[in-house]
Amino acid sequence: MQIALSLVANRITQSKVLIVVNIEAENVVSPSRLKIFHEIAKCGSIRAASEVLGVAPSSVSRQVALLEHEMGTALLERTSSGVNLTHAGRMVANYARSVVLGYDSLRSDLDDTRGRRRKLIRLALVESVLTSGPISAITEFRRRFDTVVFHIEVMPAPKVIDCVKRDECDIGITFCPIADPSIVSIMKFPEPIGLVMPTGHALAARLSVSLADLAELPLALPATGFSVRQILDEVCASTGMVLEPVMVSNAFESLRNFVLCGGGGAVLPWRAGQGNDARLVNIPIAEQRLRSAWLEVMTQRNRRLPRVTTLFLEMLEVGLQSRPIDTSSSVPQPP
Repeated sequence: MQIALSLVANRITQSKVLIVVNIEAENVVSPSRLKIFHEIAKCGSIRAASEVLGVAPSSVSRQVALLEHEMGTALLERTSSGVNLTHAGRMVANYARSVVLGYDSLRSDLDDTRGRRRKLIRLALVESVLTSGPISAITEFRRRFDTVVFHIEVMPAPKVIDCVKRDECDIGITFCPIADPSIVSIMKFPEPIGLVMPTGHALAARLSVSLADLAELPLALPATGFSVRQILDEVCASTGMVLEPVMVSNAFESLRNFVLCGGGGAVLPWRAGQGNDARLVNIPIAEQRLRSAWLEVMTQRNRRLPRVTTLFLEMLEVGLQSRPIDTSSSVPQPP
């Protein structure tokens, strides 16, 4: 009898354990539900998220209602133009983003182990690195991983940071960024701001030029949305110097062409200055802040990088280092 009772007790105990496990499992938030909420937070509306996900808006709304029930609080505020996240909604959105990004990275690594590689690496970068670094790294990388494709978007430096934060790219390469807690800096490279002139110009043999030298030239400058222009304007304001450009452009190639056509000089980051054209020379500008500018490679802090992306970052570092800064300019290392 004692043995029988013991068996019954064990079965009862086991049943209780199973009941507890089932109750806890029911309290686990569905990953698919988190993915839907992550998309709503990115898109700013239920309808836009439904289009991205390929499901009906009513289905998306139902999943949000279930998630709000699980969380015990409202996560969204409906407006005429879309939705706004509540304080609790922002907390859930941050958690959902980390889950979704981690899941995508895990799937990518698992595909690697089965011989299927990640199909896409997205880069957002400033124009100054187009003539070096990334393109050579991509070419070399695809010799080893020929099924990987790359999507490159070129934009001003401040927009690169926004692109990384919104998870619209895997890797960002930008110019002199302000520190951001949601961003991880992977590597930095010197990228001083210089004066671009034809090799035959009298200034081409100078070791450096001053802002006063620039003021004497017909000058082409990047548009005000570019960090290089913003830094130059701040330095000029602090020294009382006024530069009046005869041409402003949002394309670095047009600034180089201005110089090649004999129009005057242009102020550009180091790698963008000469490009691959031996007819141009980039002369350091004497002001310390311009000489200490840098390029920075970054990723999103909460994102677990897939193995193939980490491998590409190693090759990217080699590519960016393959275009060294002229040591005669005594350019300091980036901070």
